[in-house]
Amino acid sequence: MLHLVWERFDPARVLGHRAYGYDALASTQDAAWALVDADASHGVAVQAGTQAQGRGRFARRWEAGPGDALLLSVLVRPPLAVVPLLTIATTLAIQDATRTLAGVDAAVKWPNDVHVGGRKLAGVLVEGRTDTAGITTCVIGIGLNLDLDPSAHPAIAEVATSLRVLSGGHFDATHAGAVVLAALDAQYAAAEAGEDLLGRWRSALDTLGRRIRVGVVGGALTGVAEDVDSSGQLLLRTDDGRLHTLAAGDVTLSP
Repeated sequence: MLHLVWERFDPARVLGHRAYGYDALASTQDAAWALVDADASHGVAVQAGTQAQGRGRFARRWEAGPGDALLLSVLVRPPLAVVPLLTIATTLAIQDATRTLAGVDAAVKWPNDVHVGGRKLAGVLVEGRTDTAGITTCVIGIGLNLDLDPSAHPAIAEVATSLRVLSGGHFDATHAGAVVLAALDAQYAAAEAGEDLLGRWRSALDTLGRRIRVGVVGGALTGVAEDVDSSGQLLLRTDDGRLHTLAAGDVTLSP
């Protein structure tokens, strides 16, 4: 049986107007999709202290023990024009939240990671479904390392960081969730209003202008990340001079 620890109602917000906190879940993404099936309203959020089957892109597991990370998923029913901006809006929101929480300035690594000094601080997973009536529903998943000690997790010890490592502070996940939801609510509203999120995201990307390797289905491409297009796809110039437009991929930054 799921153990609901807290419930928060904030009528001043759209995303996060109601949030449910659990001590443990199999996956906040799955819990949010269950709320979709129960016809929950746009903007409802689910948070967990731990999750047994948390997932990121490419079916990777999110490594975190109790209290280590913010584990959060948000149900959204966006206009079609906003769907391509969800990852963009969310990574910008995480940037804003890390400044608020810890005074940490983080960069965005295309397409969905927030990192500092090449070490991953947060990741975003956006999943979507379109029903027979043509209505799209998405769940935005966020993992943000708060008090994580990367050295306690050998699989990520060399590639991860946390707000505690970066600032020396201790971070309460419930408070961090409220800060992230406030930032996401603001960025989502900006996306709906047609503000230039893409321009701000382009400035936040430290991938651009660098030589990178991108893992894609069936292999990998190496070249220079020249830019992103209007929907956030990466424009990669490979060594043979060809320009590739990539919607997704696993990026490794060159030194």
